[in-house]
Amino acid sequence: MSSAEFRPSAEPRTRAASWLRPVVAVIGLLYLALGIAGFLTPETAAVGHETSRAVWIFSVTPLLNLVHTAVGVLGLLAATRRTGAIIYCWVLFVGFTGMTAYGILATAFVNPEDPINLNWADNWLHGLTAVAALVLGIVAARAVNRNRVAAR
Repeated sequence: MSSAEFRPSAEPRTRAASWLRPVVAVIGLLYLALGIAGFLTPETAAVGHETSRAVWIFSVTPLLNLVHTAVGVLGLLAATRRTGAIIYCWVLFVGFTGMTAYGILATAFVNPEDPINLNWADNWLHGLTAVAALVLGIVAARAVNRNRVAAR
């Protein structure tokens, strides 16, 4: 028997959660498109709670557009490596859980000086993104760990 027979195969490790990178890239592209579209909206320069400033049903402000664009760019960068994609999912979960909590409070108690101008559509988008990121992070981490144990 040669030593190659006793060496664990590298193939299961490379296939572990291989679906995650394209999913993260799609999330990144969606947020990047939303952020750029927000910057191209003429009413973006104004600050304060105004529901008429929107791209489709999502509100736009310079700060929110910056956040969406940054999330998109980071998603595209994270999609280049499996580990980066898993970390991105966890960061997305924590960040968008906080944004959802803030958004619920901001829309429940309307403040005219609200710099982010969140509406209920934004809250749903951020909340669903947080839940999706949590599920993706858990499933991908389990797949990687399962393959790591199987390779031993």
